[in-house]
Amino acid sequence: MTENDLRLPFGVAAERSSREGMAAPFVDPHAPARPAMASDTPSAMSRTTVPLLALTLALAAACSSTGSGRESSDVNELVRSGEYARAVQVAAKRCERYPDDAKAREEWRLASVALLLEEGRRLSFERKDEEALAKFEQAHAIAPDVEQVVDWREASLTKLADKWVARAVEYHANDELPKASESYEMALTYRPDDSRAKNGLGRVLIQLNYRRGMGEKYFQTGLEAMQEFFLDQAVHHFSATGKYDDDNERAKRRRAQADTLRAEERVLQATELEDAGQFAAARNEYRLALLFDADHKLAKEGFERAQREEKAAEFLRECENRILRRQFTEATKALDEGAALTQRQTEAFDTERARLKDARLMVDYEAARAVEVDHRYEDAIGLYTALIDASGQGYFQDALARRDTLVDLVSKAESAYARAQTTSDAAQKLQLLEQVLLVYPEFRDAASQADALRAQLAKP
Repeated sequence: MTENDLRLPFGVAAERSSREGMAAPFVDPHAPARPAMASDTPSAMSRTTVPLLALTLALAAACSSTGSGRESSDVNELVRSGEYARAVQVAAKRCERYPDDAKAREEWRLASVALLLEEGRRLSFERKDEEALAKFEQAHAIAPDVEQVVDWREASLTKLADKWVARAVEYHANDELPKASESYEMALTYRPDDSRAKNGLGRVLIQLNYRRGMGEKYFQTGLEAMQEFFLDQAVHHFSATGKYDDDNERAKRRRAQADTLRAEERVLQATELEDAGQFAAARNEYRLALLFDADHKLAKEGFERAQREEKAAEFLRECENRILRRQFTEATKALDEGAALTQRQTEAFDTERARLKDARLMVDYEAARAVEVDHRYEDAIGLYTALIDASGQGYFQDALARRDTLVDLVSKAESAYARAQTTSDAAQKLQLLEQVLLVYPEFRDAASQADALRAQLAKP
């Protein structure tokens, strides 16, 4: 039985135990409110063993069920000595032996939490923060009532948010705005209320919009910008009021109203940008609106819509590039994926689909022309016929005229060649074969017959 196999059944046992009412685990009152992370001082780092010692004491309290005291003592000793995986194994076997023992289940729960905390702690000090958070999340799912689990989980979330904010600030300072935007977004996934990430993201989005040619747009809407300026001042004063009078509900309502008005202005800007086909800029405006009012319905819908249209536009550009490279299979795939996303660019996708079809036909046309130049008229006639059928319109470029011309030349060559085969006069036969070669140089064996006749007539 592996370590993971031992942990998997615990979710079922934990759920059952929670319904029956487990005893709350022991919490050390001297444990730090925020666990030491990889960037903390050595003295603080040494205190990270306190939560595990607290769990050891909790295990000791849980290890007194009848008939299993020796095994419980073993689990307690294993945890105390840092052999957490072995402790989980022993506790799991005890639960199998005593399935109705609530204390045995509690012992298994605490041993599992101790193992997860130890693994997460080590990952954190190795700076594998995402992996560490995953361990703390597992521990939190098993024991959300254990203070040390909550502390480690919260500290890990804060550490990851801090890391992404620092990375975003560096990208911002280096003028790498798209990367800065992505990093701020990542920070908000860990701490949605992080004011640094919100404010930084807002500044980046404004700069991105400006660089997309929005400077003139904002200049032309100067009156609206003035109105927004006053709204910003209102939000500032309403926030200041809350600092001195936290119970002032009117100030809170006015602050919310001001934020909603700011969001609506951004939504209006975004709608105009969508109508102009500037979906990336529209997405940024909707994102700004959501920073002002996270529950704004039109902003949410617009953000998702603009995001889809922006992605569809990327597929459209990819299709154009693939067509230029004559990578038609990849171009078709990009076109199909983009068309499935868009609602406002259907005409552009229809135009691109027609362009893709013409590009494919052009390749076939060039192939037919090459065969024609090589004097393989009958093969060229077949290629031109297939091309005309594939066009769906009965023509493509001058393919129809070229095919008909070749059909006529082949017919004349066949007629002259047939007459040449029926005459016994060598000079007349040579003349007919030369007529064949004049209209169809590669017709059957006309060239070899003509050479033989010339040699025959040249003899004295």
